[in-house]
Amino acid sequence: MFNLFKRVRIGRLFFGSFAAFIAVLLLISSWISYSLTSRELADNTANYQQDLLNELNKRLVTQLNSIEQMSNAASRNIDIIGYDPLESDLFELKKRKADLEALLASITYSTTMVQSIYLYIERPFVTDAQGPIRVYDLKTVKDEEWFSDIQNNDFAWIKERTIPTNKGSLPVTSFARKLYNNSGIYYGLLLLNVKSSEIQNLIRGETEGRSRLLVDAGGRTIAAIGDPNLQESELEKIRLIQEKSGSVHLKAKEQSEALLVWSKSPSNWTLVEVTPWKSIVHGSIRLALILLTVGLSAIFIASFFTFFISRQFTNPIRLLVAFMSKLPDRGLVSDLPTDYTNEFGNLFNGYRKQMERIEELLTSLKDQHKRQREAEIKALQAMINPHFLYNTLDQLNWLAIDSGQTKISKILSLMGKMFRIGLSNGETLIPIADEMTHVECYLQIQQIRWGDRLTFTISVDESAKELYVPRLTLQPFIENAIIHGFHGRKKGEIRVNVQLLGQDIQFQIWDDGVGLRPDWDQPKARKTGGYGLRNVKERIQAYFGPPYGVHIASTEGRGTEVTILLPQIQNKEEVEEKYHVENTHY
Repeated sequence: MFNLFKRVRIGRLFFGSFAAFIAVLLLISSWISYSLTSRELADNTANYQQDLLNELNKRLVTQLNSIEQMSNAASRNIDIIGYDPLESDLFELKKRKADLEALLASITYSTTMVQSIYLYIERPFVTDAQGPIRVYDLKTVKDEEWFSDIQNNDFAWIKERTIPTNKGSLPVTSFARKLYNNSGIYYGLLLLNVKSSEIQNLIRGETEGRSRLLVDAGGRTIAAIGDPNLQESELEKIRLIQEKSGSVHLKAKEQSEALLVWSKSPSNWTLVEVTPWKSIVHGSIRLALILLTVGLSAIFIASFFTFFISRQFTNPIRLLVAFMSKLPDRGLVSDLPTDYTNEFGNLFNGYRKQMERIEELLTSLKDQHKRQREAEIKALQAMINPHFLYNTLDQLNWLAIDSGQTKISKILSLMGKMFRIGLSNGETLIPIADEMTHVECYLQIQQIRWGDRLTFTISVDESAKELYVPRLTLQPFIENAIIHGFHGRKKGEIRVNVQLLGQDIQFQIWDDGVGLRPDWDQPKARKTGGYGLRNVKERIQAYFGPPYGVHIASTEGRGTEVTILLPQIQNKEEVEEKYHVENTHY
């Protein structure tokens, strides 16, 4: 797994980590600032727009209600005038026609909102082409595209459309009302065309650049300003909401994000304002950008300080690495800074102590190497001495044979065997068969001296002869038995037994000598010998450790029994692997 702290340089890692931390902190701060300020701005905007829409809605309802009241009054007056196109009295017909035109014209003259009035009756009459009144045949009303809005109602507002006028096409929003006589018979339809610009001015109020909708109780859009771009589903949701005013954050997929604010009047007119979310949070975005700009500038400035600080951290490490790249002498180590009292000072002091210790070890290794070379030279010189000794013993042996001294010849021959086995080319471990030959040669030499007064028995397990044992392990104990155990006696007996015990091997040396005194193992005031026995014990302890070693049992006047317990060693390398002995040379 890739680990930045293991692969990237400390200076770059320190600088990059600091810059990344500041950048992340800056982004988080900007996002929090944007979220909080945008939410606060949205709430403030919604509250302000609700108050404004409530006020505009009151004015709008007042004007629209006046239009509806005019239409209602006109419908009653038309019935009172009683215009009948089948009237036989032409004077009366003409008079009622003039009264009807004057009635309708007075409505258009009384308010600037009404642009014209359309009257749909049976047997229409011709009106002044320049006037605001138009009379159409009632049969043609069904062909109008807006007829579906009034078909099942007595009166209704008709959404914005365009009508022809003397000055060209004009957008209007109309209010239609069906006409009934006193008997309740439907006989016509009155249509008041209200200028769309007048309604839009009412919706707009004193603000500009807004997107607003005027929706009736049925959820139909009657008039609009700006670009609301609302879906029918959103208008339906507002219509079903019981609150008279409110706001919602619109996140529909079909359109851009926006804030929707509405106000409902008692007459179920709903005034809706759509504000793009971008225009609301523009200040928040600007504030966030300012924070980012300031933050980036701060990062740029802080980068220099970070670089300076990182260099202060990495310079001591770089200096220490430069010293560690080579093995400096004492003079170079003393060149390390000494004015650091912090962790870097601890590193420098630790490195100084380490190098002083290394210098001591190097000096020790040089001395050890020198001693080793001297020992090798002495060993090479010592190899000459046995060769000289063998030749001398061989010449003495032949001289004894020529002189007829058979005992001396035999002693010299046995001594030659003992020397060869005792030296063994410097090997520490020798086969048990060679060790027993060495013991037997020594006993034969002593038997030449003692004659029949010295008897010995050697018993060796055949399977044990190929095993290995430290050389000169048994001879010192046999020598001690003859010199000290048989001192002052005329005869003596020695028995040597070698047997296998599980994974170990046991050597037993028994003699019938005078035995040992009770204080034989107590330290003496002066050196009186015993080097051979102590040497064997120390070697076994050094090679194998517990439970292996030498056990001596003795009774004064009855003899001594020595028991030596060693592990079975099949080959010399086993000593190095199992018992951690460096080599088999003693």
